[in-house]
Amino acid sequence: MWRLRQIDCSFTLWFSDGEPLTAVRSQTGVSYRLIVDQLGFLDLLEVPHLPQPHAIIANDEILMVPDISARHSGCDLDDVVIKLDLQIHENGIFTLTYHALAADIKKGAVISAIKIHHTQSVSGALKPLPNVCADDVTFMNTMIERKYVPYPHVPDSPGKSMDEIEALGRRLFPFTPYSFQLALCVYDWTTASFTRMVFFKIFEYTGIPQSPFPIDQDTIAAQIWASNWDSYNPKNPDYMHSFMMEPADSLDSVKAQLQSVADDLHKLSDVENRLLSAAMQALPRTSTFQHTQLFSGQVDIFQLGVSHFGVEFLECPLNDGPVGKELITTLDDARASYLSAGRTITTKMVWSFADNLEDAIHYSNGILLVANIPEDSFVWEHAAYVTPLSDDPKKTEYTFPPGTPFEVQSVYDATVQEKEIVVILLGPPGRTCTRVNKMLPGVLDGELKKSDTSVKGLPHTPSITGGRRCACQGGI
Repeated sequence: MWRLRQIDCSFTLWFSDGEPLTAVRSQTGVSYRLIVDQLGFLDLLEVPHLPQPHAIIANDEILMVPDISARHSGCDLDDVVIKLDLQIHENGIFTLTYHALAADIKKGAVISAIKIHHTQSVSGALKPLPNVCADDVTFMNTMIERKYVPYPHVPDSPGKSMDEIEALGRRLFPFTPYSFQLALCVYDWTTASFTRMVFFKIFEYTGIPQSPFPIDQDTIAAQIWASNWDSYNPKNPDYMHSFMMEPADSLDSVKAQLQSVADDLHKLSDVENRLLSAAMQALPRTSTFQHTQLFSGQVDIFQLGVSHFGVEFLECPLNDGPVGKELITTLDDARASYLSAGRTITTKMVWSFADNLEDAIHYSNGILLVANIPEDSFVWEHAAYVTPLSDDPKKTEYTFPPGTPFEVQSVYDATVQEKEIVVILLGPPGRTCTRVNKMLPGVLDGELKKSDTSVKGLPHTPSITGGRRCACQGGI
């Protein structure tokens, strides 16, 4: 456990957990995010299960702390609070110091002060704050006023009130006057609105140099019409309202309505994805001591199939058009080219992951993604844990923003929980990730074993799917 004893900084500071700056933070292996107004972020975590000495990691800089208990019998290391001094300069450079401090240590009923004759410090740069465009916020406010955001009604979901979302925004994004809009975009992603945000990304012709990118409008209309997952169907007013339309009784009706609202829908998708990405950049990081792998079952929209997976990447040649050519490709064709081992792929859309294999398989429609963290990283830099802002608190979700690059480490056909699945192992480009075989023994011979993390029951509130394909209702 550790705390900040003295802080030298001329800017306003907050911890994203909402606790006081000098509070004791007792969870080892958990990354705590310090927010520095106008400058950036400092992620602090204590290395767990380290015999001696202790170590505090500050934005990947390692501060070694001497083992107090080894030199003072009767003192457990976990009972000693590591007291740290922090200095943050106006140029965004920080210095974290542990030095000759008096540590109060309990020995039964006796409290003694022990002088530690040691000084150690590390310095590094703060991580940058995200850019939030005021014009994007103005447009989003209009969409909120017109009740297109958030999703108008999530059946049976616990959900969150606007007041709850606003309070979470103030705690998680206090560095910006647009904290509510950032929080709301994360919340909206966890509802059925994610379908709109996905369609208007994966069905863009991103190889055609114009702004905004042209879209495969006929395929989007067909996907809206094909939805038939609980209340998420073209006859449902809430579902269609999320696409700025009225209930439809034919594909032609959907096409006609889409023709008139496509530009506004496309702009909504672009703006909401940008604000969502900014929010994801600002959320606290998950440490490698909590999870070294994340798992995603694809394709998780009811009406999409594996033939749509290959168009989720900037590297898909179909992105070059021409406009009107259907954005669809077989998985085999993708695997034979840009989705093969050693290639780098870049996502067009937000990707959602779970932290265990069972949850991912629950949503899988034939594909399992396994994201690995590089061995020289202590936190997931690009993945954000969004469950605290979710409409369903039982749904564990980590998200990667659009434009995230991955190196394809390997692609295998495997049997997972009696399902035939294509397993795609991913890592950051040019980084070493050798934990994969340790975490998923047997993957090299084409068979995945159960992950170390087991989850009892459904990975979401019963009957609450937010439009995502999953196994509990016969969708797979």
